[in-house]
Amino acid sequence: MDAINQTVGGILQHLRSHNEPFVLHKGKQPQWNDEALHSSAYQNNAELYALMGVAKGVLPQGRDRILFQVLRTSRIGMTPEIRHTLDRITNLLLSVLHPDKVLTVFLALRRVRANHKHTAKAILNYILNHPDLEDMANCRRRTLEDCLSHAMGKNVARACAKMLSNPAVADQQYLRRHLLRFARDPEKVKTIFPVLYKQGTRQTGSGQYKLAHTQFLEKFDRQEERPKTITPTNRGDISATLIHLYRGGISAELQQALERYVEDAAKKLPRFHGKLALVLDASASTKGYGDREYCGISQSVAFQLVLEKCCPNLQIFAVGNSGQIPIPKGNTDIALALLDALETQPDLVAIVSDGYENIYPGDLARLVATLPQLGIHTPVVFCHSKFTGSDDLTLRRPATNLPQLEFWHQDDFEDLLISILSMTNQNQSEIGLREFLLKKLDLVISH
Repeated sequence: MDAINQTVGGILQHLRSHNEPFVLHKGKQPQWNDEALHSSAYQNNAELYALMGVAKGVLPQGRDRILFQVLRTSRIGMTPEIRHTLDRITNLLLSVLHPDKVLTVFLALRRVRANHKHTAKAILNYILNHPDLEDMANCRRRTLEDCLSHAMGKNVARACAKMLSNPAVADQQYLRRHLLRFARDPEKVKTIFPVLYKQGTRQTGSGQYKLAHTQFLEKFDRQEERPKTITPTNRGDISATLIHLYRGGISAELQQALERYVEDAAKKLPRFHGKLALVLDASASTKGYGDREYCGISQSVAFQLVLEKCCPNLQIFAVGNSGQIPIPKGNTDIALALLDALETQPDLVAIVSDGYENIYPGDLARLVATLPQLGIHTPVVFCHSKFTGSDDLTLRRPATNLPQLEFWHQDDFEDLLISILSMTNQNQSEIGLREFLLKKLDLVISH
């Protein structure tokens, strides 16, 4: 496997793009070619690594791996708070992952002989309290038997099954201690558990158990539907209000609405505690024309206003024109503004622009190429402000030697800010991302 960037941003990007399945062949150890990355990330910061399972855009294959890594590893030496977070993440992943994938993870834990207390508890809670336990028992009897035997111990599991098949000789205290205390519906478990160990009559399963997670997954991954037809005023409330301000003039009502929309958006986004420099392109080209007039600058300014709430130590370096709601004018000399921003020694410089460099073409790329030779290693990222997700950027990439991010809708701000944050100092990015993902975990669980 190629070397992977093991920064916070690199790991998150990997979780969003690596789609190779977590494979378990008969009689063999689990196969996953990015095991080293997951192990290292867990060792460096187990809590933040697990919380990445909540991040938007993480693929199911990444969540499979996170679940396996969290369950197979000891928690000795961890604080109660971190253990609690790991338990909450485990429960969430068990709710949203496909049951067959969960069972594959459980079997993999058996293969690697991982049977910590939190491991056994997770297996027992998931299986015994599955809403379609009877159907799953009929469809995957052998698998459930293996998983439960691993969690409980083979002899204990068989003893419980034997007792439940013959209630007259059952030791109720033994059953309660080893099995029934994990079940929310003990009577149902008493009926189904013996079947797993061939102590009862097995029925034909329908496969209904495979759908049990979908209601949780839909809630977890639910996203606001993007408009199919893009207009100047349906790319988010902030930019829509700015469009009205640009085209219709300043009014107290619109100003109040703008402040409210910015506050509401910022509450849902991560905070950056470091020093951020924003090079904001408000040159003439950002005005646009026709139906798109002021659309480019509106979305750029919308992002700037949100950043002001999320980044207390933000400095803005305007290109073309300045002000809280700048009227586009002048040339696009981004290179000069970047030099001014770098002089303040920020943790990162974010350039927000439509991408048209209409003065000194190529100047920005040449400057960026020269920075390392001058001993300047401050991260710089170019953020394209677009009208739609399908805009052609062929002639709008003034510095291909910079990391490139894109946004056109207010809903893009979360990913944009996380990407920017993850390019900065590791400690600062971890603090902000941890706070954000914990809040997101609270929100998902509360709903």
